Amino acid sequence: MTTRRKLLIGSAIVVLALGFVAYQGVRSSMVYYLTPTEFRDRPEIRHQKVRLAGRVVPGSVGRAEGVAQFEITDGITPYRVRYAGPLPDLFAEGREVLVEGRLDDAGVLQASQVISTHPPEYKAPER
Repeated sequence: MTTRRKLLIGSAIVVLALGFVAYQGVRSSMVYYLTPTEFRDRPEIRHQKVRLAGRVVPGSVGRAEGVAQFEITDGITPYRVRYAGPLPDLFAEGREVLVEGRLDDAGVLQASQVISTHPPEYKAPER
């Protein structure tokens, strides 16, 4: 085998390895989530850890002894959520949230994490 051919094969292996590492990094940083309706329609993952994205239903938020309870919906399917911990600063009724957790036997999503999203529009501060 010539030196040039060895160099070409070695370069190809390095490029493929770097491409694979980059792909794995991007893949692991993606956040996958389901809407409440998609989750409802997939009974095989009913008791697995999931991420649901939805809007906090106005009038559904309650807090007692450090535990927050609220509902999220995608406009079709609502889910009750129970979260023991501090809610994000941007959490509010009517706001989009991402909730990670497991559904219990009573149909309540026991959240381990709640992430609030920013509003889609920017409002300049008033002077």
